[in-house]
Amino acid sequence: MEHVKKTRFRHGLITLVVTIMIMFVMVVGFDASPHVPLILGCTFAGLMAKYLGYRWEDILDGILQGIIPSLEAMLILILIGILIAAWIGAGTVPAMIYYGLELISAKYFVVAVMIICSVIAMAVGSWGTAGTVGLAFMGIGAVLQINPALTAGAIISGAYMGEALSPLSDATNLVAAVGRESVFDVSKHEAKLVLPAYIAAAAAFTIVGRMHAPKEGTAIQENIEPLMNSLQDNFYISPLDLIPMFLMVGCILIKVPAIPSIMVGIGAAMVQAAAVQKADISLMIESCYSGYVSDTGEEMIDNLLSAGGITAMMYSVTVVLMAMAFGGLMQKTHQMEAVITPILGKIESGAGMVRVTALTCILMNTILPDQYLGISVPGQMYGEEYEKRDISRLFLTDTLSCAATVTSPLIPWNTCGAYMMTVLGVSAMEYMKFAYFNILSIIVVLTAGVVLASADQKKARKNRKL
Repeated sequence: MEHVKKTRFRHGLITLVVTIMIMFVMVVGFDASPHVPLILGCTFAGLMAKYLGYRWEDILDGILQGIIPSLEAMLILILIGILIAAWIGAGTVPAMIYYGLELISAKYFVVAVMIICSVIAMAVGSWGTAGTVGLAFMGIGAVLQINPALTAGAIISGAYMGEALSPLSDATNLVAAVGRESVFDVSKHEAKLVLPAYIAAAAAFTIVGRMHAPKEGTAIQENIEPLMNSLQDNFYISPLDLIPMFLMVGCILIKVPAIPSIMVGIGAAMVQAAAVQKADISLMIESCYSGYVSDTGEEMIDNLLSAGGITAMMYSVTVVLMAMAFGGLMQKTHQMEAVITPILGKIESGAGMVRVTALTCILMNTILPDQYLGISVPGQMYGEEYEKRDISRLFLTDTLSCAATVTSPLIPWNTCGAYMMTVLGVSAMEYMKFAYFNILSIIVVLTAGVVLASADQKKARKNRKL
């Protein structure tokens, strides 16, 4: 490729700026999904590559090289869609909700909201959690005369803890795909940062919640009793319902790979649905493709439990596909390298890499503005740089989760922030000060994460010398 011009900083910068402008105008101005803007970004990156002298074959090769590492993640996302539908039909998700609601007390309402939302989000994601039980908790909080911003902060803290840590969430799978690591390795490694932030947030909600606690707790039972009755009327609720979850977690603990572990969870759920819930197997099979449709007559429960299926995951799968194609093209034509080389020229330490990655994640969430892009763009920008500096890519994935995933709902014009404000009826500027987990996650990654990454780098370099 002797005819190819040298890719310079201005070439990569122009492509990124144009893509960011397209993304901002379409996502913020026209409330569009990020898919078409990403395709247009790929188109402009391809045109820049042609200007630099690259052949179509080189451009296509870059796109394919970008997509290939994410194929496992996309397959996992599809299986997660099946898993969610199967777990609903098996009574696993309904049981999680039922037992969670049973634990609520007036004095500890706020911390209970965070914990319950975190558990439910592990299975159905942050948006599904906020739009269903989160909405119910907002109503209960209003009856109890608790500051709506505090309740919203607890919902968002719990929902995004589940989103950031669960190997079933699309955000964690995108982080794993970008970082080129196993999704279970990503979840286990980032637990060292996420769990301390979660425990600290729980302590904060316990203290603040007791300060705002109502004198009487009857309003809680009055609000949640119809939900619990509806679950009991339509599902056989018992600890047996949790067997598929325990089996899958057991597989994870003994280090069975992600896809076989999820398949165990799906298989156990299908058996559970037939044997315990007496479900129609033909409907269960169909729900694995098109999603489970709940028809309990209780609107809140039906909204929450009408979920899952392969089709429900196509939004996430296609975003991953487009984002990875864009990143692969930018890397193949050296446009990404040209942009980050000046930025990283003076950064050598693991601490510096974590800091610049975290700041870039927050910046991307602010200007692009979409959680998927806040994860994928910095991940693809800096992934190879971690390897060059002898830092495990798992510290990259930690930073993406703790700085990109959790900051997205704090930005009003980000797609996640806009959704949360619409569903919960509280502005981001109001609930932000109570989103303790989200704020603490950023602090933890910029303190403990920095220290751990530096230690990992020193250890790797010492071992290499030996």
